Amino acid sequence: MQPLSPSTNSPVLVLEEKLPRTYRLMLAGLTLSAFLTSTKFIGSLRNNVGPFEILGALLIVSFFISPRTQRPLRFHPVLRLMVFLMVVAVSSQINIPEGRAAAGIVQLAILLFLTLFLIATYNLMRQYQVSPRTLLQMICYWLLIVGPWIITRSVQAGATIGEAGPFRNRAHMASYMLTAFWIALMYSQWPGIKNRERLVALAGAAMSLYAIAVAGRRSVYLSLIIGLLILAVAFVAARRGNRRSMIAISIFVVGLLYAMYQYGPRYLPQLAFFQSRVAMIDDRLESALGVSQDEAAEFGFFALQRQGVRMAFEAHPLLGIGWGGFPRSIYSPTGHEVHSTPLRFLAETGLAGALLYAAVMLSLLLSVLRSWLALRRTALGNFYLVLAAGYSSLLVSYLYNRHITERTFWLLLLVILGSELHARRIVALNAKAVAEREQLQAAKPAPRAGGRKPLEPSISGAAFEWRDQ
Repeated sequence: MQPLSPSTNSPVLVLEEKLPRTYRLMLAGLTLSAFLTSTKFIGSLRNNVGPFEILGALLIVSFFISPRTQRPLRFHPVLRLMVFLMVVAVSSQINIPEGRAAAGIVQLAILLFLTLFLIATYNLMRQYQVSPRTLLQMICYWLLIVGPWIITRSVQAGATIGEAGPFRNRAHMASYMLTAFWIALMYSQWPGIKNRERLVALAGAAMSLYAIAVAGRRSVYLSLIIGLLILAVAFVAARRGNRRSMIAISIFVVGLLYAMYQYGPRYLPQLAFFQSRVAMIDDRLESALGVSQDEAAEFGFFALQRQGVRMAFEAHPLLGIGWGGFPRSIYSPTGHEVHSTPLRFLAETGLAGALLYAAVMLSLLLSVLRSWLALRRTALGNFYLVLAAGYSSLLVSYLYNRHITERTFWLLLLVILGSELHARRIVALNAKAVAEREQLQAAKPAPRAGGRKPLEPSISGAAFEWRDQ
């Protein structure tokens, strides 16, 4: 095998994938059912128990009891942090407010399920050498169902703004489809895919943008704008041969957003709503940051939530008031759960949980950057740049939106961890190929003076070493 070339025109290294058909079908079902947030099997529970949870439980059980599962399991640092976070969440229940014990148990069960799901699927991807392309492709093809579903229901609803297709509400749709947009954009930059696949990815990205627009969530608009600005800056970091593709997707996204904003209101009232909400982004930003000069904002939702978080933290600074204990408690002036995920961890799990949550988010960001540094000179460079921009955009969204129980967040985690696994495998194989070539060259007679200088490898195996996790 030849070492990877930095040229984008070089052959793309294809790693053998040995995922059994049963697991492939489960992953396909999970990636579709992740979007079906309005489908509930247990109506009495506030939180969803739907096809995603059923399929996820089947995957977890089948993986852990299968005699083919490699032992011991490997734990990425993010997985270790999630286990520690689970321990803190359990410990925080000693401070749970009166009347919130049952809610705390439900929230613990959800967090445990999602942690086990991540552990099982990460080890599944590692054991069977599953490429992140597999997940990206599945999600993009399902967007060909979810996207038209949203658009059709939106058109049928006419002037009604609340229609959200398969989602429980517009807030769900905005947050989920922001993640879907970035995943579709990532897949469009995967090297070597056919033009048909690229069109599927771009169609998914376009329909995701429409869903984001008509959802009216200004915090999601702001996150998207920041992500696109980061993508523009990433253009500088892209290799010269990769920049044309970056320019093309940037023009595509910005052009589509401009068309929906400028011309869309003539045809759809939902896009007129989008136009009016965009004009209010600065108000939402000022209100969220607590710097608004508007007297009403002083007693608005954001201010009241910050006040409740401060009360909860002051009451129990180390372990918080208990995971799941904030909504409808004496600490919640609005009765709602904390919308900001970092503030939720601060209120419900105290400093211990908030620091672990920050460590998880930082570890994921470092994973993306580490993978990009390893493969920046290859045809995969653009994919990792879009992944970095998308994750950064979503981090902004998480400052306001609730994501820890959002199914697409956990799919994104799989994409990030799977992308690091993929980068590690490529680096290891490239280092092996370089070593084999050097052995062959050492066995040959020395070249004559003035002969061609041997090619330098594009990736140094020693420069990017990961511990086997």
